[in-house]
Amino acid sequence: MTALPHVLVATLLGTVSAVPPAAPPTGAAPSAGIAVASAEAGIRSEVHDRVGRRLAGICVFATEVKTFAFPDFCPARSDTQGRVTVAVPGPGTYTLFALPDSGSRYGAQWVGRHGGTGTQQEAVRITVAADEIAPAPTIYLDRRAAITGMVTLGPIGNGTVGIVGPDPDGRRDPRYAPIATDGAFHIDWLGPYAWPLLFQADGYPYQWSGGVGNRLLAELVPATTTPSSTYWYPLRRGADVAVVVPDQPGPGRLVVRNVTTQDPVAVVDHDNWAEGKQFPLLSRQQVTLSWEGGGIVRWYGGTDATDAVPVPVRDSGGLELVLAPA
Repeated sequence: MTALPHVLVATLLGTVSAVPPAAPPTGAAPSAGIAVASAEAGIRSEVHDRVGRRLAGICVFATEVKTFAFPDFCPARSDTQGRVTVAVPGPGTYTLFALPDSGSRYGAQWVGRHGGTGTQQEAVRITVAADEIAPAPTIYLDRRAAITGMVTLGPIGNGTVGIVGPDPDGRRDPRYAPIATDGAFHIDWLGPYAWPLLFQADGYPYQWSGGVGNRLLAELVPATTTPSSTYWYPLRRGADVAVVVPDQPGPGRLVVRNVTTQDPVAVVDHDNWAEGKQFPLLSRQQVTLSWEGGGIVRWYGGTDATDAVPVPVRDSGGLELVLAPA
């Protein structure tokens, strides 16, 4: 591998922890930020449409503030009276996301105080105490809407657009829409609000609308129930990043996360990390890195997600990270 201009070497500290096995379709443990089953703490609500009809079978899940990932399976669905109770892992502050099935006439939403929204920042925050089932506002679903757009800098190969970061384990269905070779895309399962969009295509890094790595700072794109103007998005190339794991010659996976949101911004599988791997990463953000392979998980510069060393990704120059053992 050709060395890049900026070399940052840090010890990959930590305790070595076992990699959990892939979860089964039901009963699987959700990723960070997704509520897991708990008998002591939860959030209760009701699901209605805009004219007040109670809606059954709507999937609702909770996320910790600033974090967002789809669960491996639906943790809670509304009953025939529209009632739903979502379990949370313990005391804390949460936001709710309502995700109707793909064929539903209703659109997905972050749950707001008086209706839906497309951004987590505008979602109602619900504080749950220990052993409490906290009340949340009634969930009012709107009719599904669509975003039609065009990605420039084509031709595009194997591109996708969606609203949620990539799943490191590849278990969940993120409902990504494909980007055609001419750059066209169409998402039609969202509520009629303004949404941040996540783009990825071969040779390009994951990037949020507006060309940023932080979902909370993304440009918002309106979803509409009637044909609207096309959203044009120019893909950013990003910066070249190389990672070497000198003591791990076998296959492994690198997960790169935005520091603020903990959204994955790169998930890279590679057969021989001792020789290194180069990939694009969106610049002008700070990230943390973790590597797993051979039954272990290690964090760059720390022992876990809480003390991993943030790495700034800049426009100028490349970045090479050597993940050396402690």
